[in-house]
Amino acid sequence: MIKFFTSFSFTTKYVFALSLIALFSFAAYLNLVKLIDSQSNDGKVINISGKQRMLSQKIALFAIYYKTKSLVEVVDLMDESHRYLLSLEMSDELKNIYFSKPTLLDEKVEKYIKSGRSFLKSRDGRSLTYILTNSQALLKDLDSAVFIYQKETEEKIQMLKNVELFILLFITLTLVFEALFIFRPANNSINKKAKELKSQKEYADMITDINNNAIIAVDANFNILTFNKSAENMFGYAAEEMLHTQLLDDRIIPTKYLDKHISGLKKFMKSGEYKNKNFIYEVEGQDKNKKIFPIRISFGSKIEKNSKIVVANIQDITQEKEKDSLMVEQSRFAAMGEMIGNIAHQWRQPLSSISTIATGAKLRYKNNLISDEELEETFVKIKDHTQYLSKTIDDFRDFFKQDKGIEDFEISNVVDKSIMLTEATYKDNHIRIIIKSDKSKIMLKGSSSELSQVFLNILNNAKDALKEKEIKNSIVLIEVLDEDENLVVKISDNAGGIPDDIKTKVFEPYFTTKHKSQGTGIGLFMSKKIIVQHFKGTLEVENREFEVDNQKFYGAEFSIKIKKTKI
Repeated sequence: MIKFFTSFSFTTKYVFALSLIALFSFAAYLNLVKLIDSQSNDGKVINISGKQRMLSQKIALFAIYYKTKSLVEVVDLMDESHRYLLSLEMSDELKNIYFSKPTLLDEKVEKYIKSGRSFLKSRDGRSLTYILTNSQALLKDLDSAVFIYQKETEEKIQMLKNVELFILLFITLTLVFEALFIFRPANNSINKKAKELKSQKEYADMITDINNNAIIAVDANFNILTFNKSAENMFGYAAEEMLHTQLLDDRIIPTKYLDKHISGLKKFMKSGEYKNKNFIYEVEGQDKNKKIFPIRISFGSKIEKNSKIVVANIQDITQEKEKDSLMVEQSRFAAMGEMIGNIAHQWRQPLSSISTIATGAKLRYKNNLISDEELEETFVKIKDHTQYLSKTIDDFRDFFKQDKGIEDFEISNVVDKSIMLTEATYKDNHIRIIIKSDKSKIMLKGSSSELSQVFLNILNNAKDALKEKEIKNSIVLIEVLDEDENLVVKISDNAGGIPDDIKTKVFEPYFTTKHKSQGTGIGLFMSKKIIVQHFKGTLEVENREFEVDNQKFYGAEFSIKIKKTKI
């Protein structure tokens, strides 16, 4: 059977499985509709049969107190409900209660109703005596009928539930069957095809890399042996112009690099050692029109016919640099967006206070309830709030200033300012910031606003993670540590950490776990770029446990290490 099924195409098997699921889903729907209808109808029956018990007792009560009008209504209602119950299809057990000895409930109810009508008509003592004598016995028999109605309803519902369970099990088995004999083979086929495509892509990429990079080889006398097509396109010289000429001038090497480059080549040709020969450099090249452009260059060597040959692999990174520049701007605009939000939070309370103070003063002034001294005090309060707003603008302006020159600055000032810039949004999201700092004065050299941008990126990411996961007792711990020649700043949150498969990607450009309307994916990329390239430090992330107020928490820790400035 299985072999027969696997012989069909993927589409046929998939359509068959989906058809089965659709069929059983429809059956489940019909069963559910039937269950709902059954519960509705059976509920009505149970309600009416139960109501008869109450009506039988009301007949007795109203007969005793001669409440004629109420008695008429109750007798009619009991008669109507009894007729309704008799009109329904009954089980054998109910038929026995209603129509067979010893109960004969139908006969008793009819006689009870008849006695009620007789009493209404003639007020005879015999009818009243019958009602009072038989009311409790009738109540007991009606209880028996209600019990059976309830029991049969429960059995019917249970049967429908069993059908539902059977359908659910069948759907589950169909899904398992689908997973084993449809999706697993399809997945294996897809994986196999993906590996083939990956292998083809790697081969194609290799060919593309060779064609896109300029390859220049020189011998021991600095004669150019190889100048490929990409080198022609990059530098603007034809191979015929360059081959067998010496690489000792400034045709493709800018003057500022020429001496250093020639010195390195001569040393290699003499000793066979080239400083950092496997290292990748980012320098500048020069084309035939004397246009200087950024390049990435690496060197290799080989021995050919007992002669040393140096091979340069050169990549034009003009577009990459332009892209980096664009990323810097995007990062700046993204940070600006965050800061505009922070400004709104920072200004909300003082603006509200100014409005309240001004409105109150205006009302009191109109009603001659404010003295000159109180009015002056009001102006002072408004002035204090406006000065706070002005200081906030200055702080944000410092963060976004274009001049990000190198300076000596104290780390505590940058940490404090970064916290101030996020304080309002943290407060709105009920996030506590805990600072643990060495008391020593730690100085750094670089751009304080760029380092503040790094802190803000990490703090904003922590806020978003805590907010998204709705962490109660949200905490961000900032540790400023003085470790020998280095400053270490650790920023930890208790959002549960970053999954391992994502943790390795968080510093990649445009990688984000947020919705596209909430994140650009360049914040952490630019943060690492700032720390590594501008501060010559490191930025790493790990998941770890930390302790605050003797309570343990777990989450992501971003660790920044920067060499201190000697005072």
